[in-house]
Amino acid sequence: MTDAVANLLGLCRRAGKVISGETAVQNAFMKNEIKLLILAGDASKRSQEKFMQLAKENSVPAFCYSSKNELGFLLGKAPRTVVAIIDEQLARGIAGAMERGEIDLCTL
Repeated sequence: MTDAVANLLGLCRRAGKVISGETAVQNAFMKNEIKLLILAGDASKRSQEKFMQLAKENSVPAFCYSSKNELGFLLGKAPRTVVAIIDEQLARGIAGAMERGEIDLCTL
């Protein structure tokens, strides 16, 4: 876990700008609310393909980070396969941390 991702996801959670869980994220895609998508590295192949396709269709940046347990822990919840950021500025902050190499990404 990196401090950058923990801090940014914690900030998103406290601000009420994060949606997590497969059903909730799918519903947010239908409402066109998502600005950034984070997938757990240990998500099933089917989940990875489904959410990467949704992100592509909706022109939403997406990346893979850590594990389901880690994502759930960072949000104070049970393990999470997928997390969506719904605030443009917070999404840019996480994307900036990715560009600076502050977040260790996994490959899909």
